[in-house]
Amino acid sequence: MTSFQIREMTGGDLDAVGDVTAAGNFGDRREFFRLAVALSSCRPIVAMSDGHPIGTGLGSIHGDVGWVGVIFVTPELRGRGIGRALTEAVCEILEGAGCRSLVLVATDLGRPVYERLGFREQTRYHMHPGEPHGEPPSVPPGTNLRPITPADLDAVAALDRRVAGEERRPLIEAYASDGWLLSDDDAAAGLRGYLLPTHRGNAALIAPRPEDALCLIDLHRHLTPKDARAWTGLLTDNEQGRRLLTERGSMEWRTFPRMVRGSEPEWKPEMIWGQFNHAMG
Repeated sequence: MTSFQIREMTGGDLDAVGDVTAAGNFGDRREFFRLAVALSSCRPIVAMSDGHPIGTGLGSIHGDVGWVGVIFVTPELRGRGIGRALTEAVCEILEGAGCRSLVLVATDLGRPVYERLGFREQTRYHMHPGEPHGEPPSVPPGTNLRPITPADLDAVAALDRRVAGEERRPLIEAYASDGWLLSDDDAAAGLRGYLLPTHRGNAALIAPRPEDALCLIDLHRHLTPKDARAWTGLLTDNEQGRRLLTERGSMEWRTFPRMVRGSEPEWKPEMIWGQFNHAMG
């Protein structure tokens, strides 16, 4: 039995953690964890054995909702209960912070562990890859597409809260410098949608109207570098959106289960078109 300890991740762990996740075919996650260590809403953890990292986990606190993410164990030590211990540790952190709904996106490898811990499938994310660096978007008549400014943050956070059912202001602020919003020409009419590109071709995208969402999806593809994929993530509940993407020739690549433990958040999945990532929602 491998002896290990789980503790809070610090900035001093980032290089070693990045090496371990890269060697385990999980990608070099040091920049992701650099953000997580800095964000007040995040609780990254690491499993250590003989002074070396062998696993990771992350809890993201979004008000009443908590996200479980980046549960990783180095391949040669899988099947020994380390992944379950990391998941339990993250759940304990989130519940201790007052989260009543715990949410995660499962892989085939992790799903049996999560089910034994009381998680159940709520819906699925349908991932559509898009060609990067495409043409600029066609902006719907009567709307204004522009970069997000600090003065917009309250409105963006309010729309996000109404649709996602979570309090994600720290994440919004972390990515706002590269963000865009779509609003009516009449500023008093309010915000129609937002796009927050993050990393690895991901982007949080919320828009109540499909025509606005398609504009922001095209903007995301236009902004994404040629060496990445511009990912769009729709929930099963967004039937109209999935049909529209298919009609545009955007084929579904893969689906992932969204699993929940505890009460289900009050949200509007039909208005969600993209995620920050699958570790934070």
